[in-house]
Amino acid sequence: MNVLIRELHEPEEIAEIPRLEQAIWNDPSDTIRTGTLMALVHEGALLAGAYRVENSAAPFSPSRESQTTENSVLVGFIFGFPTNRPREHHSHMAGVLPEYQGSQIGLLLKRYQRDWALSQGYERVVWTFDPLRGLNAHFNLRKLGATFRRYIPNCYGPMGGINAGAPSDRAYAVWELRSPRVFSRIYAPPPAKSVEGLPQANQVEGQEPLELRLDLSEKRILVQIPEDWGQILSTDPGLALRWRAHSREVFEHYFAQGYQATDFVRGPNRYVLEREHP
Repeated sequence: MNVLIRELHEPEEIAEIPRLEQAIWNDPSDTIRTGTLMALVHEGALLAGAYRVENSAAPFSPSRESQTTENSVLVGFIFGFPTNRPREHHSHMAGVLPEYQGSQIGLLLKRYQRDWALSQGYERVVWTFDPLRGLNAHFNLRKLGATFRRYIPNCYGPMGGINAGAPSDRAYAVWELRSPRVFSRIYAPPPAKSVEGLPQANQVEGQEPLELRLDLSEKRILVQIPEDWGQILSTDPGLALRWRAHSREVFEHYFAQGYQATDFVRGPNRYVLEREHP
């Protein structure tokens, strides 16, 4: 599959974004108006689309002048805007249609965003994500090299679609664009470090969160999250609320002690929290 990524500026192109939002997040009541997107783009926001292109000679092109054809289909996008901090760009949304997820399009979109942000003078990109979604955590920390040390309870208030069922707590990710760690993760990812023997700050049995350990002080510790948070949200509201309260307590406690989330491992899903000075 060939993929072309380019900025979107024309009204008819931007008008496709709400359709993708609905297909990706399944919440028709929570999409950005086309006019608002256009105004933000005119004032320096980034809106780029990922197109599946048939019979394209090049699998990837960042050129705005590259034109899609009648054989191209918009399958993903990324949207971000300036902040009140001149060297930070806020990445508000990045999504790929469900049938194209797992095909590296998300990584291509983030690489494009990094190159674009550096060309505009930004040094870091920040965004929020649900810390209980293992796929997102693995992508953001392991594949991109982002970190987070800030936890925002109920960041967006009640939400619908795939996010309905629990308070919208979010991790505040920071992506240091010039970091050698970030560059290696997105272009030549190193093997995962062993976490064998690291103490774990919470106990999980099956899909049930149990006890917390809030007395750890080692340099690196683990925090476990569900294997399938989306399934819990859609089928077991009580368990979803218990998980949200459980994870909120453990993250807020250890972040207050100077830890930050620096990595993610699977089997089971666990964050690696680390601090420089125990």
